[in-house]
Amino acid sequence: MRRFLTTYRPLLVKRYNLPPRPKFTKELEAEVEESFLHGGRGPGGQKINKCNSKVQLKHIPTGTVVSCQETRSRSQNRIIAREKLALELEKQRHGGELTPREDAIKRLALQNKRAKDKKSQTKHSQHKLLNEAKKKEQELEDEMILQTILQDSDASEN
Repeated sequence: MRRFLTTYRPLLVKRYNLPPRPKFTKELEAEVEESFLHGGRGPGGQKINKCNSKVQLKHIPTGTVVSCQETRSRSQNRIIAREKLALELEKQRHGGELTPREDAIKRLALQNKRAKDKKSQTKHSQHKLLNEAKKKEQELEDEMILQTILQDSDASEN
């Protein structure tokens, strides 16, 4: 009976093939309380702080609060805040563990790091071999120069 030795190789994660982001559904919309606040902090200064474009969403069943003031546009902030709330609720559903998307992103980062390290190691070994070859070549050249000097000095003595 033959046994085949195989190594476990985890599936590669592709940047374009990540699990989808959590979506904000119509059911969630009924459970959310929305308020618009006067912006007070952050970059943008007077342009952002003088308008009521900050959006705060509160998920009533869980009490989770998310606020967003990333742009001057209230409508864009509403969209971004809803995406953030959907992400927070997804994290809570998984009970402190990584969501499938976060896990895939973490594995992708590790995979990229390994690839970079491997490339660095191969570059290092090639560079090391090149330096060793240069050293040997220099030693041979020095030895030949030394021999010619010795032969010249022997010839001049005779």
